[in-house]
Amino acid sequence: MIERSGEDERRLRRAAKRWVHRGRRYRHLMIGAFVMPRFRQRWFQWRLRRAGRRAPAEDLALLLRAGWRERLTATWLIAAGRRADLRPVMERGILGDEPSGDRWSYCPAFASLGTEDDARILVTYLVRALSLPPEDEGFVTQCQPEALATLMYLDQQLGTDHAQRFLADGGPWERWPGSVNVSLADLQDGVRREVVFAAGGNPGIRRMVKLQRG
Repeated sequence: MIERSGEDERRLRRAAKRWVHRGRRYRHLMIGAFVMPRFRQRWFQWRLRRAGRRAPAEDLALLLRAGWRERLTATWLIAAGRRADLRPVMERGILGDEPSGDRWSYCPAFASLGTEDDARILVTYLVRALSLPPEDEGFVTQCQPEALATLMYLDQQLGTDHAQRFLADGGPWERWPGSVNVSLADLQDGVRREVVFAAGGNPGIRRMVKLQRG
């Protein structure tokens, strides 16, 4: 549990009110924004990108160290606003020893920033995380599949091969018990859609859902 001073708590409440709860933003980011009609989705994305650019770094850093709602919103604001200045805070969050509750939420931000530095952070995370046993459902603090899929996406964008050290036959991914029945290709497609969404494009999820429903 992160201890905060009274002033930090007040700042956190103000930041959450402005950036997380305003317009039910965090609820939309859970799934709703991805299946909105396109005209509503464009408006939501424009506001998200604007908020991501305007949000003070201090507010976003506070949100990243708070609960899952705050962290989810902060990482999407970072992704949409391309806030590379928050990369060190995200690095400490995903690599820290204290369970953060939902490390997967960092992945869209790393993918959207899309640099060698982001790939390096994911490599460092995976070296350690793939040596850990899978967690019980209901209390998942790690994000091995999501992080590896994000690294694979970054390799495609950067022309690198960082993921190969984990994907080689008999390598860390194959040995990790949690890799069974995980489709990294599907997860990588999801990463690509998230990056498109953060950039203001059409992620195509609404159409995909309609096709699945027939």
